[in-house]
Amino acid sequence: MRDKHKVDRDGAGAEADDLVHALEVALKELDRIRQESQAAHGQLVQRNRELAAIAAVAQATSSGQLDLSATLERALQVVLEVTGMPAGWVLLLPEDGAEPVLTHSAGLSRELAEKLAEFRSPECVCMQTVEMRRPLLVYPLHADCPIRALDLGHGRAPTCHATVPLLTRSGVLGVLNLGGDDPLSLDEQELALLGAIGRQLGVAIENARLWEELKQRDALRGQLLEQAIGAQEDERRRVARELHDQTGQALTSLLVWLRALEAEADGAPGLVVSPDRLQAFKAIVADTLDGVRDLALELRPSALDDLGLVPALQRYVRTCHERYHLAIDLQTLGFEGVRLPNTVRTALYRITQEALTNVVQHACASHVGLLLEVRAGAVVLIVEDDGCGFVVHSPTEELWLGLSGMRERAELLGGRLTIESAPGAGTTIFVEIPLDEERETGGR
Repeated sequence: MRDKHKVDRDGAGAEADDLVHALEVALKELDRIRQESQAAHGQLVQRNRELAAIAAVAQATSSGQLDLSATLERALQVVLEVTGMPAGWVLLLPEDGAEPVLTHSAGLSRELAEKLAEFRSPECVCMQTVEMRRPLLVYPLHADCPIRALDLGHGRAPTCHATVPLLTRSGVLGVLNLGGDDPLSLDEQELALLGAIGRQLGVAIENARLWEELKQRDALRGQLLEQAIGAQEDERRRVARELHDQTGQALTSLLVWLRALEAEADGAPGLVVSPDRLQAFKAIVADTLDGVRDLALELRPSALDDLGLVPALQRYVRTCHERYHLAIDLQTLGFEGVRLPNTVRTALYRITQEALTNVVQHACASHVGLLLEVRAGAVVLIVEDDGCGFVVHSPTEELWLGLSGMRERAELLGGRLTIESAPGAGTTIFVEIPLDEERETGGR
């Protein structure tokens, strides 16, 4: 009997142990589920925050007016609001590869912003984000970093900042920096959010730049259209003046002589014209024909269509030398067996014509070097003079000298025109126009 009670007690104890174990397993499972639920909730909250931040930045950068300065100013304010950071600044990388430029800041005094704009240190890691193409936490701050002087209030000073690349498919356009005093807040999740914002801002900056470039091109095309119309009217006035002053006067003189001869013949039947008068008539007619021929050649040289670019330029260079007593050295290379498209021939001839006209009218030069060469799938024109020169990249100078029209001729054919000049140092115009790989053989 005693043994039976002992067995019952042992069985109940085993069941209790099993029950306790089952409860422990259930509690662990519940704890695991709770932790996973909390983690999922945290991820959901973080994701919602990321989406809200990206939506706010998107709204700030898509106001309908693609103005780069206004876009960056609005975007920077919104980024500070959604991240809770007290200060931020934007560095843009110029397209010519120069040093980054501080364009916008928020939460900084003017004095501090100026110091940041001038700050350059080989030990500063901020610009490493350009090469690494991902956000970085800068902590601790460089000893000389101007941001350390920022007063965050209540005795707080910045101890760290995030540096974020402004990315597009074409590369890094700049860097967004956000300063604060809590490096723990800039964890991997926060840096990932800033990376997404940086990519969004990069696209907005690229769109704004493209929009500004489009507006500049539209404005330039408008100016070129006005120039073209003005040039047409100037050419018509010049042709009218040439016809009136030279051809018209010569024909009038010839008519007066013929009327005088007619009057003499009426009073003296059988009158024979003297050889001197015949020679004078012939001279007037010859001069008139030469004037008309020169006028026609300036309007459209037949050699350009019949013989090609090189003979047309050789003839034009001889004319400039004879007319203006200007020493011009023309060299041509690589044209053997090459036939340029008509559009390229015309563009290069007109660019050369405009360049030599500028030399004659403005440069006060004594010598001009012309090089025309076909090289590596392109045709290159270099016009170099020893004249007075001018300030390059001055819109007024470009319009005055017709350089924008020359540049447009080259760019319409997929080429480029660059200018090197300085006051007192002469001027060099470099033109390069690409050619198709398969070119016709024959004339030039």
